[in-house]
Amino acid sequence: MSKLAAFVSFLFLAVSSAMAQVPAPAPETVPAEPAAGGIADYWWIILLVIIVIAVIWYFSRRRNRV
Repeated sequence: MSKLAAFVSFLFLAVSSAMAQVPAPAPETVPAEPAAGGIADYWWIILLVIIVIAVIWYFSRRRNRV
């Protein structure tokens, strides 16, 4: 297994286990209005896209070597 694939696997497992341990907010702390949202709601999608692009770039660069 390449170092990049091992790193991506480790990163995925670390993030998914950390997210599984985050407790849900108590009903009393839920704001009356929905949150404004923004880019913070989509950080995990952005991270996933960056990782996929890095993996594609790594393997395409490796294939073109002579």
